Amino acid sequence: MGIKKGSFIFISVFLGVMYLWVVADRLGLLGPVGNLGVVWGDFDNFLEYTATLNPWFPRVVSDILGYLVTFLEIVLGVFLLAGIRIKEAALASLSLLLVFLLSMLFSIGFKEAFDYIAFTLVVAAASALLYREAKVRKLGWL
Repeated sequence: MGIKKGSFIFISVFLGVMYLWVVADRLGLLGPVGNLGVVWGDFDNFLEYTATLNPWFPRVVSDILGYLVTFLEIVLGVFLLAGIRIKEAALASLSLLLVFLLSMLFSIGFKEAFDYIAFTLVVAAASALLYREAKVRKLGWL
């Protein structure tokens, strides 16, 4: 296995684990807020955070977005870890993470977006998508 393929697999696994980890956090599976590595601790705290990132939407729309994002993160996490529809999962990841990053930048600022590694995640998703596209062009399949 070459470094490019190894990097691609690492990025895919990293993003997949990251998605499932944050969902586990918001569902309270990692324990309450205050435990090491726990940001939300329960879904209500996550919905509050979602409302903070989307102050331009009414609360009901923000809550719907919170549920939708959680569903998407579960699906993307499973797809990326299992190697299912990688191109589509990478594109959806990039889109989701860009929206998240822009919401953070406009609602709570650059420092917080940087602290939450949002920029790193966007670059990782873009890298996975670009690698996948390069493989398709080079081999005509995969």
